[in-house]
Amino acid sequence: MDRSFSEYAREIIKYISETFPYLHFKGSDDQKIIKRWYHLRIPDKFVMKCVTEMQEDSPKTLKELGKRVEKLFKLEKKKERKEKKQLYKEGPLTTSERLQCLYDILQDVLLSLPVDNVLILEKLREISELDDELIEEQLEIFEDDFFAFLLNNLPDKDEILKKVTAKLERYRFYWDEKIYKITYKALVKKTLRERYEIPEFTIVVVD
Repeated sequence: MDRSFSEYAREIIKYISETFPYLHFKGSDDQKIIKRWYHLRIPDKFVMKCVTEMQEDSPKTLKELGKRVEKLFKLEKKKERKEKKQLYKEGPLTTSERLQCLYDILQDVLLSLPVDNVLILEKLREISELDDELIEEQLEIFEDDFFAFLLNNLPDKDEILKKVTAKLERYRFYWDEKIYKITYKALVKKTLRERYEIPEFTIVVVD
């Protein structure tokens, strides 16, 4: 997002307040909705277009408005996301193209999570600014961070972990502890990867 958060928020809040005068941004909690849009890189023009179209069926709360904006954004991006996933798998892509595809795929995942803080995506932006020889190493670290973030924000986290534990139960007592932990972590990641169709972060890059 080229614009600062304050500029982005000011314009959107002004437009929402003018369109729906009964919706008031009273404090930091209400600002979180705008901040989430900003870090998900939902264009301000798109938000304002959605707000305009909602006038015939006005949202009752800011929370409802926020959910409807994100639902519309996700629908608009659905076809594009499918193409991005295919492109990411088949390649070949330059480093910048691959990172942009990955960003778009992960953005789609975060749109489905009920979490205010989506700053983790900014780490991927930071990685994209590194020298090429450092990118793969940082992507490997970021992959672990992202899957940990994803797991911790899922309502069925405990259920997922129970299922993974059950699958490995018969190996628990004769596997080395280190091997068990590595396998456990890999199986959790595999479960989430399959559910959200998340590709491998580190692959061979063609530049």
